[in-house]
Amino acid sequence: MEKILKKLFKWSYQELLLGTFGVILFSISINLFVVPSNLYSGGVFGLAQLLNNLVNYIFNINSNATSIIYFLINVPLFFVAFFKISKSFCARTVYCIIVQTIALMLIPIPEKMIVDEIVANILVGGTLVGIGCAAILSSTGSTGGTDIIGIVLTSKYPFFSVGKFAILFNFIIFSISGYFYGISVMIYSIMYSIIENISIDKLHQQNISSSAIIFSKKKPTAILKFIKNDLDRGATWWKGTGEYNQTDTYVVYVVLTRYELHKLEKFIKDTNQDVFLTKSNFLEVSGEFSKRLSK
Repeated sequence: MEKILKKLFKWSYQELLLGTFGVILFSISINLFVVPSNLYSGGVFGLAQLLNNLVNYIFNINSNATSIIYFLINVPLFFVAFFKISKSFCARTVYCIIVQTIALMLIPIPEKMIVDEIVANILVGGTLVGIGCAAILSSTGSTGGTDIIGIVLTSKYPFFSVGKFAILFNFIIFSISGYFYGISVMIYSIMYSIIENISIDKLHQQNISSSAIIFSKKKPTAILKFIKNDLDRGATWWKGTGEYNQTDTYVVYVVLTRYELHKLEKFIKDTNQDVFLTKSNFLEVSGEFSKRLSK
């Protein structure tokens, strides 16, 4: 099992659990808070909701095939993920969407809203869906749709983020929902989408730029090798002098995502590196820094 995870998915057990947790939380939140409130999720899932309504209208039926439609829409996007991102990312996306499709079909949808107040449903549903999506993305997985397109654009344009792209895409979906189902539906769906995407941007670790400064008494060859080969990052290092003991000190400076910073800290701990590390999160980074949102 572990070999399959590493070879096909390039996932650890922790990442598998995190991605699965995110998919299930997303599905629970959609069926318990979003659908009963007659909200449109936006993105490709929102498109699937609109197409499901269209099918029901044309054939005069009352069915909820949104998850199946969503899966079918994502099929061509699997090829985008395969060729533009990576084979392992495509495999993780297929896994997440299959689990999501099954979960959405199995989780019952209440006939009425769990909470009578629509704003409360928007706050809770948007936050939980955002947490679920952030967990999926932080595990380097994806629920497809705008995630795939957003990751491709984010990798190419550092100023972009998955959440910002989703908001832009959602404008089209919400305009259509407002035209057919009323302005109130559109406004509430926009409120929900904003809360969802704020949660994603705040929690998605690959969207957060960090820096680390490492001090070592010995030349940090193993650390530099890990940064270059495993994280696919560059680093700047120099030899200095510790003022207190007047001893030689090697200093390494690296800018990376918070997710990669966790991996670097784990490597240092697991290999018993005798170093001193300082770190900083939420950096403002411009220029040629690449957000590596997949592996």
